[in-house]
Amino acid sequence: MFEPQHSYFRKMITKTIVFISIIDDIYDVYGTLDELELFTVAIQRWDTKEMEQLPDYMRVCYLALINTTNEVAHEVVKKHGINVLPHLTKSWSDLCKSYLREARWYYSGYKPSLEEYMDNAWVSIAVPMVLVHALFLVTNPITKEALESISSYPDIIRRSATIFRLTDDLGTSSDELKRGDVPKSIQCYMNEKGASEVSHPFF
Repeated sequence: MFEPQHSYFRKMITKTIVFISIIDDIYDVYGTLDELELFTVAIQRWDTKEMEQLPDYMRVCYLALINTTNEVAHEVVKKHGINVLPHLTKSWSDLCKSYLREARWYYSGYKPSLEEYMDNAWVSIAVPMVLVHALFLVTNPITKEALESISSYPDIIRRSATIFRLTDDLGTSSDELKRGDVPKSIQCYMNEKGASEVSHPFF
């Protein structure tokens, strides 16, 4: 989307992806489990009053996320007359719930099966959330069918996210796992099958 007329799309998708990086680090590195539970509930409620329950370092992120996402929804209402805020907030809620599930696994020392991991990981890679935002920022007109299908994450989104997740897992370092990340698909497979990690000659 390099054309000049798509500058707003590029700006807002960039902001969205930056929020993903920040929030991912909150769940993986900075937040205690109790704090992450509070943050996830706050995201689900999508109300600035929830800021009072959050620790200071989360408040700025939470308010900025609400303001930026509401700005996207406002822009769509102006252009198309459609309120997409419930779809945008659901995508953030689904992402944070998937992050919280991974955090619970980490804090409890639980090792998920590969199937259990992948059932959560296609959401936690954030592809569905980004694609939901992208759909509303570039699609004209936004059809009723698109609105109905996007919330259930059709197969094209699930499969794209799965490919992205598996690719991303190949690049996860042991340092990331030590600092608070859950085992990735490779480790889940190794734990489940008793397989060893053997380097491929092309890597």
